[in-house]
Amino acid sequence: MKVSKRDILLLVGFIGILAAVCSYFFVFQPTMEKADALEQENVQLQARINDLSSKMENKDSYIAETESMNREMDAIFKEFPIDVREEDSILLAISQELISPMLISSISISACEPVVLQSEEEDVSHTYEIDEIEEYEAQEGISDDVSASAADPSGNGLGTENMPSILMARNVTFNYLVSYEGLKRGIKNISVQDNRMSIDNLTVSYDESTGLLTGTTSVDMYCIPGQPGKEYVVPNFSSVLLGTDNIFGSIELYGERGLEDIENNDAAEDGDEEDEDEED
Repeated sequence: MKVSKRDILLLVGFIGILAAVCSYFFVFQPTMEKADALEQENVQLQARINDLSSKMENKDSYIAETESMNREMDAIFKEFPIDVREEDSILLAISQELISPMLISSISISACEPVVLQSEEEDVSHTYEIDEIEEYEAQEGISDDVSASAADPSGNGLGTENMPSILMARNVTFNYLVSYEGLKRGIKNISVQDNRMSIDNLTVSYDESTGLLTGTTSVDMYCIPGQPGKEYVVPNFSSVLLGTDNIFGSIELYGERGLEDIENNDAAEDGDEEDEDEED
């Protein structure tokens, strides 16, 4: 079979066009797409570098602001005790009875539990930003040895590593009988306590039989454990009357008054026996 020169030229042209099309779709177009993606990524990275460079220039001001915030947090932490125990709840109840005054019929004390202030989900963006800063410092050869001691040259424990971060609370609930004036005094007494606490719930109702208010007050007593250089202060119960003459209650049955002491009767019987022996 003889192939003409024209057919050969057409075949060569077709092969050339096919090669060009394949080169465009399989080589040129992917390369251009990759170049566009790299260009967009470079634009984003350049903006990121500019932002990190600006932050590095303001590094000293950030450290100064961090120190100031740490001092403010330390002052706030000092207002909270490191622990709130059952004794503190009982002492608060005794204080309420004496100052209001009120008659507390029962006390309910819960366990000390963490206070959830907000969602504890990990802040991914913040972590990413720190990683980016560290990577930028490594690329630029910047040494950053700022630690807790460097952030606080005076050594007052203001570094974030030494900061406690858990707020705990113990709930105590009082059931009582009180007058209206006593109720106001009781609320004020809670507000002026040295330890940090808040009224979680307060319910009162009028008791027609006594003319007083029957109430329930729920108080959250806060503490922050782990504060360096701070110890738990044991409550002072020296002024509190302890014990009772009647361990079974205060109800007195009819006919109990005026009875002679059994020990005195025994002593009298022993004395009568001695007299009889002497007469014999």
